[in-house]
Amino acid sequence: MDALRLGPIVLPWAPLLLVLGYAVAVWVADFALKAGRGNAEPALLPLLVLALVAARAVFVLRHSADYASVLAMIDIRDRGFDPLAGWLAAAAGVALWAWRRPVLRRSLPLSAASGAAIVLAGMGLLSLLQPPRPPLPDLTLQALNGPPLALAGLRGQPLVLNLWATWCPPCRRELPLLIEAAQKHEGARIVLVNEGETAARVAAYLQREKLGSPVVLLDPDSRLLSHYQSPGLPTTLFITADGTVQRVHIGELSAATLQQGIAALR
Repeated sequence: MDALRLGPIVLPWAPLLLVLGYAVAVWVADFALKAGRGNAEPALLPLLVLALVAARAVFVLRHSADYASVLAMIDIRDRGFDPLAGWLAAAAGVALWAWRRPVLRRSLPLSAASGAAIVLAGMGLLSLLQPPRPPLPDLTLQALNGPPLALAGLRGQPLVLNLWATWCPPCRRELPLLIEAAQKHEGARIVLVNEGETAARVAAYLQREKLGSPVVLLDPDSRLLSHYQSPGLPTTLFITADGTVQRVHIGELSAATLQQGIAALR
């Protein structure tokens, strides 16, 4: 339930719920217009953009040290947002717009609140429907350049388990970041697990990309991907010291979202 899979496409639920909420807000605004309460629809898209920009800006400010460039700051593929900042910005925008346009003082709050209610209800429903995530399994995986490693032996410390493959573009983009973070050992142990590929293919890729010799575990049968019922790659599991999965991130990580997840494990 962490994302919706449509064939080869994996879509996170959050943006889908935002689109649904916006559609409901537009429908309610149209209903209010027909009832003679003013046309609130032109204000809804700017308010949504304001909320997203505020949520992103606050997140980037909080994690500015983890962004190397302005381009990285505006690259929202890492899904780094501060939800509270977004909701507050939207509420302030509704209040200001309605104050400046008295004709919208009923229709705009009503339509915006309807859309927000759909988003919040959807998030709550997904949380309720989310099945309990299984703990770290008792699997032993072969290391690319070393002896086999029992996953049970990783318990007792915060753990970040990254499931990836060489054919996966977002996996390739985030891999150097994860390798560098794994070498620093800051806050949590980071373990890279290749899903469904041979040792020769993985080794050739690392050599070709000059990524050194990181510790990579091999899961040729994709048992971990199946164990956690992940809809796609990359999948990053943030696991507490007792082996409980606290958070699952589907899709590409940035340094900021990685550190955010690690900080939550402490």
